Amino acid sequence: MTPHHLHAVAAAWSLQAALAQLEQRAKDAIADAVHGDRDGDVPLHSPAWGRRTALGGHGDPTANHALGAWAPQRPDPYAAALGDILRTLDPIAGLLPGAPGMDPVTRIRHAVPQMSALAAERTAAALRRLDESARRTLRTGPARQPLTGIACPAPGCGQRRLEVTTAGPEDARAVACAACDGIWPRAAVLGAVGGAR
Repeated sequence: MTPHHLHAVAAAWSLQAALAQLEQRAKDAIADAVHGDRDGDVPLHSPAWGRRTALGGHGDPTANHALGAWAPQRPDPYAAALGDILRTLDPIAGLLPGAPGMDPVTRIRHAVPQMSALAAERTAAALRRLDESARRTLRTGPARQPLTGIACPAPGCGQRRLEVTTAGPEDARAVACAACDGIWPRAAVLGAVGGAR
């Protein structure tokens, strides 16, 4: 696999982890809304007639208050971000081979090894943009951690700015250089330094 393919696979794993976090936070927000604190019920008294129930008269806002209390005007930001990203991915993933019902990120990730280097490069860039968008909503950093004490194996670089991806299974993780944008399989870099962690 070329570096473009490795970047695309790493971006897919990172995006999949971010989407899982968005989904969990959206579910938590729904659970809070449904099973939240019922002691502080929203008062639904009609300001016009002083009654708890609407009489159906013109201008009685009781129904609007009730709907606003249980169905807020704005969607949950996590659910909205999740929906936007999935709507972006669905048409792309629909063109790729895969099992029916497979989530779009998994379908794209499985298709990456068969892509040309140019297609893999563009896929990596698109997935990286979507991952950054999801992580902005989550207010979390990238799914990488610094790898200290090891110089970049790229010829002519030698900088000590390596980062290990933290999303996905361990055998699929990669080591990327923040200086030269080089990327290698995790086992190739860590195996070369004799048991480094």
